[in-house]
Amino acid sequence: MDNWENNISAFENAESYDKEVKTVFLDTLSYAPRERYKELFEYFFRGYQEYKSKSGALVYYPGEFSGGGQSINALEGFARFFPLGCSYVLNTQNAPMEMEGESINVAELLRKAVLAGSDPMSKEYWGSIGSRDQKMAEAADIALGLWISKEFIWDMFDEGEKKQIYSWLMQIRGKKHGDNNWNLFPVMVVKSLEALGMAEPKDVEVAHKKFERYIKKDYLGKGWFKDGEAPPDYYNAWAIQYCLFWLNQMHPDFHSEFICKANADFSEFFKHFFGAEGFPMMGRSVCYRMAVPSPIIAASLLNQEVVSPGEALRALDYTWSYFISNGALSKGKVTQGFYSDDLSVLNLYSGAGSCLWSLRSLVTAFYVDSKTNLLEVEPQKLPVEIEDFQLRNDRIDWVISGDQETGVITLEILSNPLEPVLGLKPYSNWDAFLEILWQYPHRPNNKKALYENRFYTSENKLFRNAGR
Repeated sequence: MDNWENNISAFENAESYDKEVKTVFLDTLSYAPRERYKELFEYFFRGYQEYKSKSGALVYYPGEFSGGGQSINALEGFARFFPLGCSYVLNTQNAPMEMEGESINVAELLRKAVLAGSDPMSKEYWGSIGSRDQKMAEAADIALGLWISKEFIWDMFDEGEKKQIYSWLMQIRGKKHGDNNWNLFPVMVVKSLEALGMAEPKDVEVAHKKFERYIKKDYLGKGWFKDGEAPPDYYNAWAIQYCLFWLNQMHPDFHSEFICKANADFSEFFKHFFGAEGFPMMGRSVCYRMAVPSPIIAASLLNQEVVSPGEALRALDYTWSYFISNGALSKGKVTQGFYSDDLSVLNLYSGAGSCLWSLRSLVTAFYVDSKTNLLEVEPQKLPVEIEDFQLRNDRIDWVISGDQETGVITLEILSNPLEPVLGLKPYSNWDAFLEILWQYPHRPNNKKALYENRFYTSENKLFRNAGR
């Protein structure tokens, strides 16, 4: 693997910024939501600035590599921060970022990065996109970011630059991919380009057929999708519902009734998962955990009768406060675990930059705030703060229940046996040895503990002693 040993260290004074973001974000009395979320964006922006390549198209975060190696990790580092930067640019109308006495034009910085990454002659070129290529996922995020920030980034490119970016993104044309949530990546690329005025009619037609086949084949009902062979999990929230929301925003007439109904049905059940002490975690890609409330925030725009803006802000706030207070931000980035770094729950495909999919709830929030002033609303109590509840979703055999007195929220998966209770296998010295020997990730397979327990609660005892 290319450059297996990731010797990148934290930037100077990184710990002081870790403490600062924790102090400001958790101080809800001294700081209004808008100030707190601005501080959070600046934290991640600083991380981007400190670890980025010269032109900014690649970001070399410290931490563990994925199976894709350094080049994929560096692309993920950019592509998964980029939509947040774009959403913040839209939200602030590209107001200058003041940092250490310097005034920074964030849109111009990101514009130059996209040009460098999409230029085959650049040292920072993102590379060609093949079948079953991780770059397909990253292309979807880059295309989305360009649409979100159209007025401030895309419209600043000349025609030749637009064609260069188009050519890189449309390498996804005809490429094979997994028959799961990956169906949405080429659709997102084409529909973003269509909204930017750059798509070919034949590509749009192919994207429409792919989308229609996907929802016909994989939609389970009540807002939930199956995802390949995986049991139901939070990919429904941070990947599938997330993409549906953006497709709706780019093209309000594109399957609008289906998308809005799916979001409403999903969110009516899902808003019961959130409380002051987090939510019950299960399933793979644990390090994407802060993205879980994304569809709830989307619902506050699409379906306010189901989720009010006050409820959405509360769910977002509780999620980020819970993880920040438990050490989930470090060295200008999201940690590679549930709380701190924890290789026992880090998938082989997850590197340091990968975990920035956690930012998707912030991408959604800054965008929705630009439409509804979400960050100005009065937070409203969530279901567990109002009364005890128990709800069943018969499409996925999940029961969610809440205890108002303790605040504990419990997910019961009815199709799983009551016994035994399965714990996480730790990342061992043997795993570490094999990683060095093979120069490839070797992490314990914890699928059973993450999918096959009967109960998962917001106390998250499964993760409490892991990797800490």
